Amino acid sequence: MTEFIIILILIIVFGAFLYWAYLPDYRRNPKEFWRTLIGMPIGMLFGGIGFNDLNERIKKWAVGDKNEKKRKIKTCYNNV
Repeated sequence: MTEFIIILILIIVFGAFLYWAYLPDYRRNPKEFWRTLIGMPIGMLFGGIGFNDLNERIKKWAVGDKNEKKRKIKTCYNNV
C-alpha cells in the first residue's frame, strides 16, 4: 500500500512540473505546443546519448529555426 501512495505522489509531482514548466510555452504559441511537449524531451534524450544531429533535427521540428526567420527579415530590409 505504501508503494501505491509513493507512486501516486510522484505522478502528482510530475504532473505539476509539466503544468508549470510548459504553461508559458502553451500561452506563447498553442498551435506548436504539442510539438514542443513531444519533441523537446525526445531531443534531449537523443542529445544525451550522443545523437547530436538527431537532436538538432528534432529541435528544428519542434520549435523551428528562429535564426532563419530573423535572417529573412534582415535581408528584406537590406534590399529596400
